[in-house]
Amino acid sequence: MQMQNDSSIRAHIRLVRECPSAEHLSQAIHELIKQCEFDYYQFNLFLPSGLLQSHVSVFSHSPSNWLENYWQNQLAAHDPLLLMSLRQNQPIVWNELSRMDTVMTEPGQAIMRLRAEYGMREGITLPIHSGQGHHGILHISREEVTGDVFPGIHLFGTIYPYIFQKACELMSPPSPNLSERERQCLFWVSEGKTSWEAAKILGITERTVNFHLNSAIRKTGCKNRYQAIARNVAAGQLRPDLQRLNIINHIKV
Repeated sequence: MQMQNDSSIRAHIRLVRECPSAEHLSQAIHELIKQCEFDYYQFNLFLPSGLLQSHVSVFSHSPSNWLENYWQNQLAAHDPLLLMSLRQNQPIVWNELSRMDTVMTEPGQAIMRLRAEYGMREGITLPIHSGQGHHGILHISREEVTGDVFPGIHLFGTIYPYIFQKACELMSPPSPNLSERERQCLFWVSEGKTSWEAAKILGITERTVNFHLNSAIRKTGCKNRYQAIARNVAAGQLRPDLQRLNIINHIKV
């Protein structure tokens, strides 16, 4: 693969940023993998609908019938690439999986053999995660086994955050427009405070706290304050209070 110079990388980044639709983004990823001498890609974007539930958008150029087989037979539950990607950020080189006993169960090995049968014999997987609970998992693969996927890691490692950000912009539903007071009330309840305790902290009445909590519940389509907290944490609406940071370690050189 020819080395990509800085101007080429900037051009790819600009192309991704300017994609007006999911279809344009999918085509941009496809063009990029071809330049890196890969044959296939599958990009799964997990958008949280709660703390433990997600909607998945799939961008792909995959072998015929692979995706139908993968999702209909629920291979995701045992897929070592998916299981590893949900708990780490570093790239996963497929031919190194055999040394990882904790993820390469017998069902996991069978899934990797099935990938190879479909023509995805060599590849890398790039996980990425956001503070809003979004997860991106990009598989790029090819039929030929070359033993050298690191140029692909280098290039995609540079451009992938832009692909992920653009996909989130295109596919995420509108966030609920919570007021600052609604966020404050949810925050203190999420810290274990009662409505009365939150009222004392915020200098308002308990009735006002309950009013704002009910408004937040209604805006987010939830059934109670606890579901509203979970959904808004997952959506990035509730974030750490930067005025109350507790620095427990300071490592200096």
